[in-house]
Amino acid sequence: MKEAYQLSDISFSYDKSPALSIEKLKIRVNKITAIIGPNGCGKSTLLNLLAFLQNSQQGQISFFSTPASKKNAQDLIKRIAFLPQKPYMLRGSVTNNLTIPLKFHQINQNRPEKIQKTLDLMGIAHLSQLQAKTLSGGEQQKVALARAIITEPEVLLMDEPFSYLDQTSEQLLESFIIHFVKEQHKTLIFSTHNRLQGIALADDVISLVQGKVTKSPLINLFNGSVNGQLFDTGNIKIRLADATQDYQHASIDPNEIVISATALVSSMRNQYQGKVTAIADEMGKIRVSVLAGELFQVIITPDALKELKISIGDLLWVNFKSNSVLMF
Repeated sequence: MKEAYQLSDISFSYDKSPALSIEKLKIRVNKITAIIGPNGCGKSTLLNLLAFLQNSQQGQISFFSTPASKKNAQDLIKRIAFLPQKPYMLRGSVTNNLTIPLKFHQINQNRPEKIQKTLDLMGIAHLSQLQAKTLSGGEQQKVALARAIITEPEVLLMDEPFSYLDQTSEQLLESFIIHFVKEQHKTLIFSTHNRLQGIALADDVISLVQGKVTKSPLINLFNGSVNGQLFDTGNIKIRLADATQDYQHASIDPNEIVISATALVSSMRNQYQGKVTAIADEMGKIRVSVLAGELFQVIITPDALKELKISIGDLLWVNFKSNSVLMF
């Protein structure tokens, strides 16, 4: 499949403090990609590089197979929309805010129709003549998103878009993201500190730790030390397939964990009994939290939930293979 971005040997620092170090990274076209990781891991820096708002100090970024350079940066920027975490409203009405990007991109035909269509898509047509700066935070974010997509960009970048939303607005944004990519055949990349939400919503996930890409989903992430073939978190001992290095972190993909009412007789070497502490819907998938020495997050299907008849407070077994444990 064609890539929207290809990154090679990327390095970026702030005042000699390393922020990103990415050897190889590909981002697929017409897909939803989530960038996940803790605060300060480099999520915003990576988005700024993908938006060509900053230049990498080393390495090469290709955009739809075109190597980016200072000469073609402005042409590439016109094909991208970037929604920052705290969008800024320009002076004037909501309609004025949507007119400005059309002028910048020299889109002169059918401006009123484009504006009305975008307002309707975001459900904010009733706000069109109001002063943008007087709107609520949630309304301003919808206007900012409308302003970003009105030029029909090939790629939409969003920095922590769910941070300040209530549950209803969050669900609407999730629906928009799916519609934008699946029905309009666009590419969308967003950062989030909510790792489970990122995994549930995205086709692909980029996990960042201290500016570096890791294969870990950064969920069920435990700190500890290796002792023989075991990783000791202080609360549980996890059996490993590879214990050749002095690892400090263990991570288990929530999709690789099997939960059961009784301990399974299988090749799964890691089995812990615990109590269900939470059950939540994650974009049509079910997240089950089980406290079994450590707090495990498990992703199952709605059918599996019905079959297991799980309730909060139930005792369950958490089961996973040793080769499902990612160490770093």
